[in-house]
Amino acid sequence: MGTNLRHVIVTGAGSGIGKAIATALSRGCAVTAVSLTRESASALSLEAEQKGSPVDALCGDLSTREGVASMVGTARERSGPVDVVVNNLGIYPSGPFLSISDDEWDRVMDVCLKSCFWMCQETLPDMIEKKRGWIVNISSIDGKTPGTENAVYSAAKAAMISLTRSLAAEMAPYAINVNAIAPGWVATPKILEGDRWKEGARRIPFGRLAEPAEIADAVEFLVSEKARYITGETLNVNGGLLMD
Repeated sequence: MGTNLRHVIVTGAGSGIGKAIATALSRGCAVTAVSLTRESASALSLEAEQKGSPVDALCGDLSTREGVASMVGTARERSGPVDVVVNNLGIYPSGPFLSISDDEWDRVMDVCLKSCFWMCQETLPDMIEKKRGWIVNISSIDGKTPGTENAVYSAAKAAMISLTRSLAAEMAPYAINVNAIAPGWVATPKILEGDRWKEGARRIPFGRLAEPAEIADAVEFLVSEKARYITGETLNVNGGLLMD
């Protein structure tokens, strides 16, 4: 059943950045938050309801076109045509370049890049029909300044930035804004599991990691009326670690 609110789909919303984005946008939008597992989807839905900003949490594997099409179809049936997409889904395997297998390369590309491609293809017809819409792709500082032992992830995130620009140019005649965000180090549960973030924090001019909510703030801006004339951009949100 549709609503009068903008319908937003956020992928990778089970925790961290995606969860923060879904929570932030649920204040004023009808949010479909997509997570890989039923457990994380249920937990997100319960937490959002307790905060007074409910989300429609779905579980689904978006690493295949069929999975994306099925999820978008369900979301559309429940909340109406899609107005906003935030492509946040990603995985971050690390290791030496020479150890990357074909399967690992394909898995990262499917999750980090092709899921974004499929999501855009499945939802853009709704936006084109309305001649209005917003897409925000969550890339990474690694897509601009890759380091060691993250070649496949960096390649996927760099490709996402290029896709953002191409799509922005093609969709501009339909008044559809397409932008990206390049976070640096963010204090997500997964990042805080290890110690690598401590060295990373020392290189950040602000001297700390970003909070997931600070990435969500940037997304809120890019899908607001205040950003209607901004498209094809990649916004750095990294405390000054990268200035370009």
